[in-house]
Amino acid sequence: WKNVILCGFGKGAGIALYAALMKIISEQVSAIILFSPIVAFPGFLAEKLGAMKRDTNPVKMFTVWGNRNKSTPGAYRQLLAQALRKAPEVHNTPDTLPDGDHIFDVKSYGVLTSLLPLCLPR
Repeated sequence: WKNVILCGFGKGAGIALYAALMKIISEQVSAIILFSPIVAFPGFLAEKLGAMKRDTNPVKMFTVWGNRNKSTPGAYRQLLAQALRKAPEVHNTPDTLPDGDHIFDVKSYGVLTSLLPLCLPR
């Protein structure tokens, strides 16, 4: 599991994030790269994260948002960021694609290939 990097887009990214943070996945992954993650009920996630026993091993997490994405407005992004602060082991680095929309395209793939070397074990 120390070599596993979770990647996802949209609702699948939200499910992957829930699974990793709520310990549905048996071991902690080394990194998470999410593109426009849609997490159902981020307030509920924050409440559960606050009540759970946390792991001490750090996890690199990159969230990439589309600037023109109507599925994830700014208020939602802030709410999810607040929820992620309840998990101190998660080191989240948000990024925004200037002309990004709710689509995984060539630009998103380029960002993914640039982030993978940052996540791979040395």
